[in-house]
Amino acid sequence: MSLVSLIKDVAPDDRPTVGLFDSGIGGFGTLRAMLRARTPSWGRILYLADLRNFPYGPRPADEVRRLALAGVELLAELGADLVAVACNTASASGVRAGQVEAPVPIHDIIRPGARHAASVARSTGATRVLVLGTEGTVRSGAWEDALREAGYGHEVAGWACPFLANMIEQGRNGPVTRRAVLEATRGLAAVGGGPAVGRVSGAGSVPGAGAAAGSERPPDVVILGCTHYSLIAPVVAEVLATTVLGRPVRLVDPSEALARDLEAGLGRMRASGEGAGGFTGEQPVEVVFLTTGRKEHLEGRARALLPGAAGGAAHRLVLDRVLEVTLPKGPSGP
Repeated sequence: MSLVSLIKDVAPDDRPTVGLFDSGIGGFGTLRAMLRARTPSWGRILYLADLRNFPYGPRPADEVRRLALAGVELLAELGADLVAVACNTASASGVRAGQVEAPVPIHDIIRPGARHAASVARSTGATRVLVLGTEGTVRSGAWEDALREAGYGHEVAGWACPFLANMIEQGRNGPVTRRAVLEATRGLAAVGGGPAVGRVSGAGSVPGAGAAAGSERPPDVVILGCTHYSLIAPVVAEVLATTVLGRPVRLVDPSEALARDLEAGLGRMRASGEGAGGFTGEQPVEVVFLTTGRKEHLEGRARALLPGAAGGAAHRLVLDRVLEVTLPKGPSGP
């Protein structure tokens, strides 16, 4: 049976389908937000993890862009009405609506996340925002640009946390995870939580992102600029508040904002008659998992981290047949 046939066997063709792309399990944060929706617009979710090429953070932006576009292309071929690029590094590489050509609409995590963060900053009077992310995300300055576009005009800093996503991906919990967060963010205290304007290197050097002298006041808002970080958000908040910055900060998780953006996108497609119809919300949402490698790892982490993995919920996680796939190698492929 072909891959398309296997997926169609899980849920009928007329159900709206969302593709969710990430380099690993980081997109589980957005997936969890989607599964919490009381009246979801989606009948089926195709979750694609590019574990063969994980991690994306240290890779050159053009290579990340090719990999992510290949993932979008594959999800479109498998029936996705639109695709969410949950990976910040992929979004920062330029895989965003209006920046690339794609067979289906693309929703990246940075722009809806920036709109949400700007709203939080306005409502709380925050004048310093810090973005925690991978080397590639921080180097790109994509979050800073998106925050400006969203109307935030105050201080923005970026802090790279090399290896933190790897620790989270492997499922190391408890003291090990806390120690990893501490090591990744320890230097923030030395620069008052980041520079006044621009980007700084974190635990690992980020070429071209010099540490400018900034104010000694810690940031008011910290954005989790890597989807993996949302999976340990309480640990990040505790380490920053008690050890690194010495005061509580407002954490912003872009995963929820991306889920809302997808809901709105499907609504617009229905209104325009472009498809994505035929779902009443009465049937369970079917979640199909695909990966470019290490399918046992993806299955195990999904069972550990996702709600309803044991069944009986308003959604069904198809974990008895995680599908291993190969990214296309066409013009947009690697």
